[in-house]
Amino acid sequence: MNVLELAIMLIFIIIVGIVGFYASRFKPSLTNDITEWSLGGRHFGTFIVWFLIGGDVYTAYTLIAVPGLAYGAGVLALFATSYVIMTYPIVFLTMPRLWNAAKKHGFITAGDYVEKVFDSKTLALIVGIVGILAELPYIGLQIFGMNFMLSVTHVPSNITIIISLLLVMGFTIFNGLRAPALTAFIKDFFVWIMVLFLIIYIPIHYFGSIGHMFSWFNQHYPKKSVLSPGQISVFGTLAFGSAAALFLYPHAITGVYSSKSANTVRKNAIVLPIYNIMLLLITLLGFAALFVVPGLKNPNMAFPMLISKTFGPIPTALIGAIIILGSMIPASIMSIASANLFTRNIYKNLINPNISDSTERIISKVSVAVIILLALYLSLAMSPAFIITLQLMAGSWIVQLFPLVFLPLFTNRVSKIPAGIATVAGILLTTYVLYLGHFKLAVYKGIWVGLYGLAIEVVVLLALTFLFKPMSNISLDDYLDD
Repeated sequence: MNVLELAIMLIFIIIVGIVGFYASRFKPSLTNDITEWSLGGRHFGTFIVWFLIGGDVYTAYTLIAVPGLAYGAGVLALFATSYVIMTYPIVFLTMPRLWNAAKKHGFITAGDYVEKVFDSKTLALIVGIVGILAELPYIGLQIFGMNFMLSVTHVPSNITIIISLLLVMGFTIFNGLRAPALTAFIKDFFVWIMVLFLIIYIPIHYFGSIGHMFSWFNQHYPKKSVLSPGQISVFGTLAFGSAAALFLYPHAITGVYSSKSANTVRKNAIVLPIYNIMLLLITLLGFAALFVVPGLKNPNMAFPMLISKTFGPIPTALIGAIIILGSMIPASIMSIASANLFTRNIYKNLINPNISDSTERIISKVSVAVIILLALYLSLAMSPAFIITLQLMAGSWIVQLFPLVFLPLFTNRVSKIPAGIATVAGILLTTYVLYLGHFKLAVYKGIWVGLYGLAIEVVVLLALTFLFKPMSNISLDDYLDD
């Protein structure tokens, strides 16, 4: 163990912890109800929401996995850049309308909205279960991101990870969404500096320029520098499906709900693509890693090994500390989103529908602890392959909520029974396709697995929708700005 490396990481972790615990004084409370803890009182402006959602979507595991994919699969990794760009038009069209309905009816989760719009606790329960199953491995992947980076340092990884997550658990329980909202500033400040420095320094250091890096990559890896005919459908369906799924994740919806207005959401749909510049730049580091550390058996080690070989122990520890920050803030938001789903759409629906705000807040705080500890246990006790399998399944299931969440924003024709049958059919078919790929393949016969489920949902909805009366639980006017 290197004491200086450990000290660098602990300084970063403790500073974020202190800021997280201080967060209750950040933009003092305007309300004492449950939205204060769960959504920061629903009054974050454009700047705060930009950092909050950015810190929530562009995580530490993204910084590890995307260069790893570029290292292993070449330009196919650019699907990540493509799908995030495709996401924001969807956000611009849908999320302001969802925010308006949430504000007018007091929704805190997507499950609340689905329960109201379809008058169905069962459908809300499905949203709650699928949402939590999607978030648990997502938090686990953040822990893997930390683990991969710490493996190239002289710092005890398990102890460092446990300390960081206990701090996350503490400041999240005490201050709710305000904690990740404030600490996201610190995380993203250092992440942006890190990425900009690396993308300038590494290509110049090893190749002379970024242009020479591309020339070398094209010359030595011609098959990775262009998409093969068989990869075109893989690229397209991965990008389209991932775009449809991204803002169905509970943590993304929580970030949207925390906004102070629908216009704040629209502004963020316009400015959040700036983060995609960072995603593109970090992808290119995977190409550089092919030159610096060729022949890695685990592509996820491409970024850590590139950093370690280029800079040595102390700078690697500094970058490792930034990666840890990139895990802590998303873990906080994801645990809050999961806790809200459990308390409001599972506990209240199945056990006690009449709990008070104070009891709901207590249950949510306990749920945060349980979710973080469970994710920590799964990540430390189970193999990475198991967590990645869970994430593969959950990511394919979450997109099946598309007709439950997005379609009612524009039409009242989709009623409870067709929506329920379509969703269950989509989840079952997706699970069967995953089974055909032995739960190891995100793509089956050139198509992302989640799209098979979406296709059957479209068929079911077209066949059944007009056999049932239109809904009237939420007026289409409720989706409009006041």
